[in-house]
Amino acid sequence: MRKLPPAFLASLCVAVWAMQGCRISRPDSVVADPGDPFVVAHTELPTEVPCRTYRCERATESPALDGTFEDVVWTKAPWTEEFVVVRRRGPVGSVRTRAKLLWDDSYLYCAVELLEPQVSLEGLPPSRHDVELMVAGDPAAGGYQIELFGMGTLVDAWFDGNGSLRGAFHKWDAKGLRTSVQRSTDGAAVRWTAGFALPWSTLSPAGHGPRLDQEVGQAPQAGTTWRVDIGRTTWRPLAPDEDASPKPVGLERAVWQPPAEASEPRGWGVLEFAP
Repeated sequence: MRKLPPAFLASLCVAVWAMQGCRISRPDSVVADPGDPFVVAHTELPTEVPCRTYRCERATESPALDGTFEDVVWTKAPWTEEFVVVRRRGPVGSVRTRAKLLWDDSYLYCAVELLEPQVSLEGLPPSRHDVELMVAGDPAAGGYQIELFGMGTLVDAWFDGNGSLRGAFHKWDAKGLRTSVQRSTDGAAVRWTAGFALPWSTLSPAGHGPRLDQEVGQAPQAGTTWRVDIGRTTWRPLAPDEDASPKPVGLERAVWQPPAEASEPRGWGVLEFAP
């Protein structure tokens, strides 16, 4: 496992709620601190979040990770529902996020699209996006997390699935993983894409935990289900009313299946492997 940036660790230091399947009962997700002048909006989740299910089509050939995701292979994969914002510090953002997935005997493929308005903040650095893919064959045993931190630095980890953040990280390297990041303009928006090709061979058999050297992970059987979630965190500079040092930073966390805590695979969505 690569060294985890402090901001990444901070984003995981949140409360973990009891779960049953994909449905959870929990209090409001974020309470703004009245003493923090830069918290101007926050998101409240409903008390129950229904489980989302995605039918993952089988790829007839390896799809391209070129950022367009429009070749004949990718057209078989539908887009997910738009991601749900679960945490926010700062003004309401408008980054539209969605994803699509495919699979074959060698890889799980994932394409993530982010559309953000072209906004120029004079004197401030641009927004930074983190995109993560989380998968679990047996959610009770644990799950894998792969994150493109700042759309560049790779972070990979495995969580033991016991619902505790204490000692939840385990050493694991996603050997053979392929990723891509592309940026383009789409009308009045900036389009970011992140692509993942995760080899089954880098996972333990049935996705139960870190792969041992003598073990080789295999593709799931058609008709079976795994757990999966895809997340996006946007870090954007805020323009304070008065000079502040250091400059305040806003955060917006959006996921396909809320609440998507990395240490709780039982709360992720359902991925159905089509024949």
